[in-house]
Amino acid sequence: MASKAGKGKKSSAKTASKSAEAYRASKIYKSPRKLPVSQLPAEFSRADLEFIGIDHSGASYEARVYINNPKAGFDTEPTAANGYAGSYHIFGHGGCFGDIGHCDPLPKAKDAFDLRPSHQLEPIRKVVIATEAIKQAAAQSSEIHVTVVPVIVGWTDKCELTDVMKFDHINLVTYD
Repeated sequence: MASKAGKGKKSSAKTASKSAEAYRASKIYKSPRKLPVSQLPAEFSRADLEFIGIDHSGASYEARVYINNPKAGFDTEPTAANGYAGSYHIFGHGGCFGDIGHCDPLPKAKDAFDLRPSHQLEPIRKVVIATEAIKQAAAQSSEIHVTVVPVIVGWTDKCELTDVMKFDHINLVTYD
């Protein structure tokens, strides 16, 4: 089963209070749609959240994924009680240091014999295995809601810091 959640509401960026400028928080993703639990299979052995089309051209960050905790923020403890499902990490490229258009991925030729690698800034896919968090949420609620909190760990002056996390959509995939 796969379900898409598009771009959602994001809260404002702030500097983390832990150690002056050591980490930063950015806009938080909140899924605009909730997935009804009735759309999940009655039993599944694994549930993945697939993040599709992630832009990794900017800052490096950890994306902490919470299920059914729309109030999750930078200071939320990553525990099962808080709906923490896991995280993915992006080792960002630090922004573009070339001329305008230098870092824009070019469309790949649709030739089956073209063996050239794709552009290094092609959007990527990350998977968070969220089985326990999805099962817990399904047992406690009739809907599944995803919140993703980016914690910026490295950046340059070329990086956008208020909206560091950009992706096309999220799929929830379950396995028998």
